[in-house]
Amino acid sequence: MMRAQSNRNGPNNDKADTRNAMPSANDSSLMSPSTLPILERHNFYSSSSSGIIAPIDGQQPIANDEQLLRLQDYNLLYNAEKQTYFQLHSLNQVQAEGVTAQQQSINRRLQQVVGNTLTAAFGLNAYNGQQAAVGMTTQTVRLYDAVSLRQSRFNPFHPTRIIIHGWLGNGQANIYSYLVPAYLSLDRGNYNVFTLDWGRGAIADYVTASYRVKPVGQVLAKFVDFLHEETGMRFEDLQLIGFSMGAHVAGLAGQHVQTGRVSIIRALDPALPFFRYAQEKERLTKDDADYVEVLHTSVGSYGFDRPLGHVDFYANWGSKQPGCFWHECSHWRAFALLAESLQAASDSSGSADFEAKGCQPAEWQQLTRHKYCPQPTGKHLHMGGDLAGLSMKQLGLREGVYYFETNAVPPYSVKEIP
Repeated sequence: MMRAQSNRNGPNNDKADTRNAMPSANDSSLMSPSTLPILERHNFYSSSSSGIIAPIDGQQPIANDEQLLRLQDYNLLYNAEKQTYFQLHSLNQVQAEGVTAQQQSINRRLQQVVGNTLTAAFGLNAYNGQQAAVGMTTQTVRLYDAVSLRQSRFNPFHPTRIIIHGWLGNGQANIYSYLVPAYLSLDRGNYNVFTLDWGRGAIADYVTASYRVKPVGQVLAKFVDFLHEETGMRFEDLQLIGFSMGAHVAGLAGQHVQTGRVSIIRALDPALPFFRYAQEKERLTKDDADYVEVLHTSVGSYGFDRPLGHVDFYANWGSKQPGCFWHECSHWRAFALLAESLQAASDSSGSADFEAKGCQPAEWQQLTRHKYCPQPTGKHLHMGGDLAGLSMKQLGLREGVYYFETNAVPPYSVKEIP
């Protein structure tokens, strides 16, 4: 059963379109609308000396109070645009062709073991070492800068993956040290792998960073629209992968995309504090993409407890991951598990080894609190892999709550679940 796709192009009468508000050209503290590198359709209003934003095309004028609100919202969004960076990572094919498949497999597993050990023991980041090991090239693609996009290695015929870090992260976040090499290990590196750096907003106290999730999600939505309009990128080739707060950034991006609908969102232990009681329009929901898959590893502390997606996987009952002695370690385990599943899919076996058992969705509290599934469904589902080979019909059949167990050290996968 295919899920119905909502119309993202129609008007939204429930909330003001704050992204279209422009600051006064005489305001030296903000860039003039005429110099903003944005598409023409975003510039709906012009300024006037009367203190009221003058309408274009016969629209009604906006009063001073609303003008002030729009300018404040625009200022927040503009700062997010200015301080959010997109890095495109690609594999150097010359070096990749000189390495055998067996050597690549050994290197990937060694990188994973070293990276996991450093992160779990010391919180260190193995990103730069892995980048050099796989022969990676990184290029900056700027929002609305078609020249930077054309000069990059972006290929609209390849799958596109955009990875988003969480609180206190930046362009060197630990999640990137795991997932970027893992995705580039698939299909001889024929992937467009973007990392989103919103560190200028994420490196702050938790409450402040949480308020910045929405504008960053809106910037990501604009970037997705930009890729689609400039290159013809197909939405069925796009996946957003977000960790912690980044999972909510991915969800909000899915809500604000204008030119299509995001196909898949992979949410890695979505952040719980401050988002638990947030309205659905302020956090990740299963309506944000055609298929939303959630992996829970630290429920009740850093990570969301209740199901949020079409499919929710609870690793080791969702918390206290084996081999971890603090909540941060369990939280980080989410991207380590996904990375291992991607690397397993790139090997000759071709399968992600995390086989999960189904449980009735209403029993998620029993599952997480008592480590017990009173009503098993009898269904089995593999967690992980890229999902690129699944059709929308196949994705539509993936539903429910599942749990699986792992080892305490890499490789985390176990062949059977007791």
